[in-house]
Amino acid sequence: MKKLFLTLGLLIAFLGAQAQVAVNISGKIDNLNAAESIYLGIDGRLFPLNPPADGTFSVDVNISQTPSFFYLGHITKGRKFEQKTPSIWFERDSVQITKDWSDQSYQMQGLLPFQTNSEKIEALKGKDQFDFILANPIDIPSLYFAERQKEKIAIPDLERFTQLVTEEHRNSAYVKRIESYIAAKKLDNIKIGSKVGDFTLPDKDGNQVSVIQPNNKTTLIALFSSGCAYSVASIGILEKVADLNNDKIEMITIWEDSSREIWLNTNKDKKEKITWTNLWDEFDFASTYLNRKMWPTFYIINAEGELEDIIRGYSQKTSNKLKELVK
Repeated sequence: MKKLFLTLGLLIAFLGAQAQVAVNISGKIDNLNAAESIYLGIDGRLFPLNPPADGTFSVDVNISQTPSFFYLGHITKGRKFEQKTPSIWFERDSVQITKDWSDQSYQMQGLLPFQTNSEKIEALKGKDQFDFILANPIDIPSLYFAERQKEKIAIPDLERFTQLVTEEHRNSAYVKRIESYIAAKKLDNIKIGSKVGDFTLPDKDGNQVSVIQPNNKTTLIALFSSGCAYSVASIGILEKVADLNNDKIEMITIWEDSSREIWLNTNKDKKEKITWTNLWDEFDFASTYLNRKMWPTFYIINAEGELEDIIRGYSQKTSNKLKELVK
């Protein structure tokens, strides 16, 4: 396997990865059913609204970039989340919307020119949707939906798509995630016994940190998500491993979160217990390259840089296996 040195440091030029944008989403929901659980979705998060009888609501939130989008939805009787609006794009720091909860209609001033295309993409299915996305690489919604559907689109098609993206949007997170996905997919598949190439990811200060270092030590990589309760609980397992470690192994947690805000501030009290290397999979390179199937997943890489074992899930068995590394 050829040696890999993927310098994601170049990607940090994308300002949205570091700076946060404060926005307010407010409005009024007519014909509201008081028994429903209503949510605002934005930047990879769901915010419960709990509007009063008059249906008014207001949410202040930091997001990773604009233009961005939000949507309103509810929890169905089957305990699934269902959108009651399409994805509504905006680029101002304050947005007001009026929504009739009895149907799909909504009213909002200042809709962006590409809102119609976004709603068309959401309405299309299968090949028709892919064809429309790939034919509109200069459109922000197409960038978003191409990134969202990238695993269903052939790599050559994705490459042609990114080559046609305009300079204005080339540094958007959507394009960076597609490019990282392509780069990871072009590498040899990771399996037990194969060499793991080095790559870099950002720490909380924005510094690019090398993941696979030639330090003659076993490396334990944990792939987590802030939205996964088992990932958060696994911090406790790693605390116990760290207490026994005595510098015998290199410990690294990598968080697959959609924004820096989520990574740094979701379950912040528990993450403050992390004393080892803690990184953000900013553009999803690690999850793709390491072929992560579930959260949490632990990768054991020996001193020679070869993948020795993959441990999946949160359990006492997982805890015991990880503790064996430092005994």
